Amino acid sequence: MRPGNYPEQAETYDRTRGASPSVVRALVKRLGPAEGRSLLDVAGGTGNYGQVLAARGFAVTMVDAEPAMLARSVAKLGPGHAVVGDAAALPIGEASVDAVMIVSAIHLFDDPAAAFAEARRVIRHGPLVVMAFTLENLEPLFVYEYFEGARPNEIRHHEQDVVEMLQAAGFEDVERDRVVYVDRADGSLSALHTDPYALAGEAYLRNTSFWHRTASDVRERGLRALHEDLRSGRLAERVEDSMRTAGRSGHITAFAARPRG
Repeated sequence: MRPGNYPEQAETYDRTRGASPSVVRALVKRLGPAEGRSLLDVAGGTGNYGQVLAARGFAVTMVDAEPAMLARSVAKLGPGHAVVGDAAALPIGEASVDAVMIVSAIHLFDDPAAAFAEARRVIRHGPLVVMAFTLENLEPLFVYEYFEGARPNEIRHHEQDVVEMLQAAGFEDVERDRVVYVDRADGSLSALHTDPYALAGEAYLRNTSFWHRTASDVRERGLRALHEDLRSGRLAERVEDSMRTAGRSGHITAFAARPRG
């Protein structure tokens, strides 16, 4: 079962979640020049990253499994650029796109390896760029300590696991970079660790999958504790410490790979 409650989150998602410049820089670095190349955005949500890459000159098509999220992308990408579909069974023809990106989504997939195999099927020259939260990236995320039993079980892969899945799917020359958020623009739980006010804000937290898989009583206690630490200044100190940790572990990891053969 997918974490989160995306039909509900779609109503408020874009109030707190956009395209992070930190992530966009990593995507642009690995995707290379746009030059009108076709780009498939898999699990693209409401189209925040697709919109930015389209503005840079890519011909973007989006696929997402949640119609309510996908509907929000039309105003950003225009009609005819989005289709409902499963990452493990893309409604896209073989070798029909130049490049593929999957941003902050593989922890939502039941079978990331199948999604990578589908990306290999539809891609021509590449690259495939994957922005993924890995187990290494969890090290700076202290917010789980405020919410009893809320440690994420959907993030289940080490960096090397992702590399090996990409290779098994038919990709080679896999490169990776650990990326540190210097902004909270995309509103992911990792990005919220850059800003103590956002991290203690229910409006921000409720647009994360973490929030929707956490019991209501655990949420209430966690928010109270966060607010207390925000008032005392301790939360700001913890955010500062976590940013130092993120310098080593990263908040998210960028993987780029070319199709083999």
